[in-house]
Amino acid sequence: MPRIYVKKGQVPRYSNEDFQLALKEIAEGSDIRATAKKYNILKSTLHSHHSSQTSHHGAGRTTHFTELEE
Repeated sequence: MPRIYVKKGQVPRYSNEDFQLALKEIAEGSDIRATAKKYNILKSTLHSHHSSQTSHHGAGRTTHFTELEE
């Protein structure tokens, strides 16, 4: 085993600016697949970042007390 580990991964093929532009396009209603192809970003990467930015309002159980009672 070498003393200094060298990561053997790929460097992203897109810039941070392109990534932000792609997320903005998707938020405006553009198709994820077409945007991924346009900016050369993995579709799964765009999907996971886009879905994490959407609010999950109302997720989980309802509260026992109302807002006024709490």
